[in-house]
Amino acid sequence: MSSPRMIPSSFRSLARRFLPKKVVDALRDALMRVNNQQSMVSRERWYVPWFRRRVLRRRPVLYHFEIHITDHCNLNCKGCAHFSNLCPPTLADLGEFESDMRAMAGLFSRVEQIYLLGGEPLLHPDVADFVRVSREIFPDTRIYLMTNGTLVTKMGEEFWAAMAETNTILLADNYPIGLPVEEIDRLGRVHGVVVEWTEEREQFFKIPIDPAGGHDARESFRGCQGFNNCPIVRNGKLYPCAFAAFADVFKQRFDLPGLQVSDADYVDIHAEHDPERIMRFLTHAIPWCSNCDMRSRSYYEWGRSQRALEEWTNVR
Repeated sequence: MSSPRMIPSSFRSLARRFLPKKVVDALRDALMRVNNQQSMVSRERWYVPWFRRRVLRRRPVLYHFEIHITDHCNLNCKGCAHFSNLCPPTLADLGEFESDMRAMAGLFSRVEQIYLLGGEPLLHPDVADFVRVSREIFPDTRIYLMTNGTLVTKMGEEFWAAMAETNTILLADNYPIGLPVEEIDRLGRVHGVVVEWTEEREQFFKIPIDPAGGHDARESFRGCQGFNNCPIVRNGKLYPCAFAAFADVFKQRFDLPGLQVSDADYVDIHAEHDPERIMRFLTHAIPWCSNCDMRSRSYYEWGRSQRALEEWTNVR
């Protein structure tokens, strides 16, 4: 997520140059909340789910979830929230992916949108198969394949055919790395694929992870809304954010104590059959939220990662 496009980059640069950092961060926080205040779990008014549940006796609608096709990435962004630059090469298994997607489809009456991502999903040699399976299981859902854009011009006809046949949107991250934007847009037009771009990303937010924990989980969760709370599926489990989903990667990379993920930090989508319970789970703090130091949230400019602990924490 980034600052709203309505704020010119020249104005943002001047603000960073002449205003105190605390003031700039506070203004940016306010804009982030205005821009991202809607939930990634449900965007319906309270009475719509009530009517669906009580009167129509139907399952709830989930607005959004994410699922990886690869865990690793080729770009190495500083402070990656999915820890993709810390992951060894990891390719999703198509059979397990299909099983998890069918489980999610069976839990909800509808899912509004799905992000297929990573890592960098275009690193998977069978990415086209994942796109087709996703559309087969979710025929009416907006499906996005999210990429950092670096490999798009190298993709073959099979990839473009799968994207076009399934009406999957190619969502490219607009990182400041000199991407061939015009060529990617042209390829989309040639192959009949909708290409969308994220907003310009000059700066990113950092939510420091505290290995010692002890923060108020509910306060952290409230502060996280609009920043990092996006439901994500990993290995048959549904988490409210990528930090919890991939905590094991972060913990192992830096050999850290604590940061344990408990049964209360996720829902087993193959064992839990009450979608209303899942919706409640996704809209409340989990124990792992106590590891997030939301009060020390800050911003930094995009850059290449040194894979240093301080990129994700305040530990030096």
